[in-house]
Amino acid sequence: MVTIIDNEVAQTCGMCGRESYLELTDSELEAYKGYLAGGQLIQECLPSLNKCEREFLKSGYCTDCQEMLFGNGESERIK
Repeated sequence: MVTIIDNEVAQTCGMCGRESYLELTDSELEAYKGYLAGGQLIQECLPSLNKCEREFLKSGYCTDCQEMLFGNGESERIK
């Protein structure tokens, strides 16, 4: 489940249960809301984010689980 408070997106990883957070800029948050409404691919809506950050927004997987699954758990923005 996605929780948005101010500009911070919080999700609980479906694999390990860890809660992680990603702070978005105002324009990124608006683009993310557009993505959630449907119609565009996340990489088209949020090209400023790296693949780890986009995967977090799509699936909720934390950086550690993404590293284990895909080898792309690199993000200093995800806490």
